[in-house]
Amino acid sequence: MTKLNEPTQPEHLDLTLDPQLKRDAAAVYQQYGMSLTTAIHLFLQQSVTDHDLPFDLELTKDQLQSELAREKATGDTQSLAAVEALWQDWKDL
Repeated sequence: MTKLNEPTQPEHLDLTLDPQLKRDAAAVYQQYGMSLTTAIHLFLQQSVTDHDLPFDLELTKDQLQSELAREKATGDTQSLAAVEALWQDWKDL
């Protein structure tokens, strides 16, 4: 059990990214003096605070299909269910 005010050890998160996406995202966050690690930390913290995505989702149909295909190909089934649900919601619009 962690005691109040006792520091915890940080955990490691391993991501698989398209190299171009990583470079492009790094360039965006570099404009704000942030690393990708800091940007991801802020994204996750805001998600927890909001109990939701910290932005409005604005993917094109092609982008959403591409992400779904990537997740199926990599076996990322944990997030696949969320993408499939999102895809169904998008088709219902």
